[in-house]
Amino acid sequence: MRIAVVDDNQKEQEVLSDAIRNNIGNSDTVIELFDSGEEFSRVVKDKTYDAVFMDIIMEGQNGIEAARLLREITLDTLLVFVTSSPEYMAQAFPCHAFDYIIKPYTEQRIKEVLGEVKRAIDRDRRTVGIGKERFLLSDILYVYSDSNYCEIHTKHGTRRIRIPFSELSEQLLNYSCFWVINRGAAINFDNTSHISGLDCVMINGERLPASRRKIKEIEKAFLSRQFNKLLEEGE
Repeated sequence: MRIAVVDDNQKEQEVLSDAIRNNIGNSDTVIELFDSGEEFSRVVKDKTYDAVFMDIIMEGQNGIEAARLLREITLDTLLVFVTSSPEYMAQAFPCHAFDYIIKPYTEQRIKEVLGEVKRAIDRDRRTVGIGKERFLLSDILYVYSDSNYCEIHTKHGTRRIRIPFSELSEQLLNYSCFWVINRGAAINFDNTSHISGLDCVMINGERLPASRRKIKEIEKAFLSRQFNKLLEEGE
C-alpha cells in the first residue's frame, strides 16, 4: 500500500505519519510526506497512491484545491481529509472524500480509519472475468448491449467484447453493486453519484436513462446499496 500525507505543518505531519505507521499493520506500506499542496500536486501527476491523508488548511494551495486536481487525475485514490475546521466539509464534499478526521484526533481514530481504508482497497481489487479479459469491479461504470457484443464502460475507457447482454448481466447481478436499469443497460451503483428523475448520474457526470416502469425499484435498490456499503466499510 502507498499512502501520502499532505500537511504544511511539519510537526503535525510527523505525528500523523507516525500514527499511520504504528497502526497500519502492514510492513510493505510506503508513506510519503508532502509539505504543501503544490508539492503533492506536482508528484501525483506521475505517481499513484492507494490513500491520501490531506490537511485542508494550508498556505498556498489548500487541501481542497489539491484534492480537486487529484480527482481530475483519478477517482480511485481514497481521500481522507484532516482538519481542525469542520465547516470546510461542505466544500470538500464534491472531492468524493472517503472519510474525515477532525483534529485533535486519537490513535484509535487513525486505527479505525485505516481499517476502513484497507477493507475498501481489498474490496476494490475484486475482479470479474468477461470473455477472455478481467476487469476490476470498482473500475466498471456501466455496460451496454450492442447486438451480440457488450460495451464495457470503465473509468479508464471502453472495451467492446463479444458476449450476449443476457449472459453478462446474469454474471454481474451476482454482485450487489450492479443493477439492470433498462433493456440492455446495467450500471454499477458504487460508481453512481445519484438518481435524477429518470436518469442515473454516474460519478463522471454521464447520465443513463432508466426504465420509467422500474425507476422506483431502481431508486430503492440504489439507496439500499449505499446503506449496505456504509455497513461494509464500518465492519
